[in-house]
Parts: sequence; C-alpha cells; structure tokens
Amino acid sequence: MNGNQNIINKILSDAEARCAEIKASAQAAADAAVKRAIAQTEQESKNADARIEKMREESLRNAMSAAQLNARKYALQQKQKIIASCYEKALQRMAESPADKRREFIAKIIGQYAEKGERVYICAADKDVVTQKFLDGFALDLTLGKKYLSAKGGVVLEGEGYDKDLTLEKLVDYVRGGTEAQVARVLFGE
Repeated sequence: MNGNQNIINKILSDAEARCAEIKASAQAAADAAVKRAIAQTEQESKNADARIEKMREESLRNAMSAAQLNARKYALQQKQKIIASCYEKALQRMAESPADKRREFIAKIIGQYAEKGERVYICAADKDVVTQKFLDGFALDLTLGKKYLSAKGGVVLEGEGYDKDLTLEKLVDYVRGGTEAQVARVLFGE
C-alpha cells in the first residue's frame, strides 16, 4: 500500500501545488485588476477634476460677461434718462417762455405749415396769445378751435380728413430723433 499511498500523496501534492499556482495566478490577476481599477478611477477623477475646473472657469467667464453686460445696460439706461431729461427740460422751458416768445413761435409754425381753411387748436396756456384776430392776420381763413389741447404748447392744424400735430411735445420729439446722437456726444463724449 505504500506504493498506492505514494501515488495518492503525489497526486494530492501535485493538486495542491496546482491549486496554489492557480490561487497565486488568480491573486496576481485580481491584484492587477485592482491596480487597473484604481488607476482608471484616479484618471477618471483627474479628468472629472479637469472638467469641473473647466466648467468653473467657463461659469466665471459667463458670470463676468453677464455682469459686464448688465453694467453696460444700466449705464445706457442712465444715459437715456439723462438725455430724456434734457429734452424734457427744453420742452418745459419752451412751454414756460414769455407770451410774446410763444406768440412769435406759434406765428412761425402757422406761417410755415397752415393751409387755407384749417381749424387751429391751441392749449389753454396760449388762449391769450392766439386769438381769432391773431389768426385773421395770416389771411388763410383760419378758424380757432373751441377745444383746448392737452399739450404744453404749440398747435394742431385740422383740415378735411387730416390734422397736423405741431404741439411742442411732437416738435421736440421730432427734433430729438435727429439730434439725440449729437446730444449724447456732447454730454458723454461718445
């Protein structure tokens, strides 16, 4: 039996050696897989960190751009308010000018734009300045309207199917359209 036992021991010994070999190989493969997984995770972490940093920088750039745009918009709004205030003050000064200056101004408007037979509407502030007698002086058969305008000054000339709005508000608005850029240059050096 010794021979049989030796064979069995040899088989068991070979099996244990083979088992140890397989176990060592499996452990080496597992260790390599763990190393690869760790390396891959570290690389992915670095890539994620780089992407996060890039996104953070982009977010900062976007926030800066938005802030700069908002600042420019705010500055533009303030400049527009200042310009509007200038035209409003000009309108107010014209409306508050002495009666003789308003009469002269209205006479120029009527002389330039009135046509025969039109009805002339004025604002209440000009009722002592523009009378029917004043209109008769133009020899255009103009009639003074019975209603007052809700304007600060100027006139509205009404004919058959049309009217010409020559109120101070409309005239200043018209002038503003052609001079606003120039006013901005004078005020802001732009």
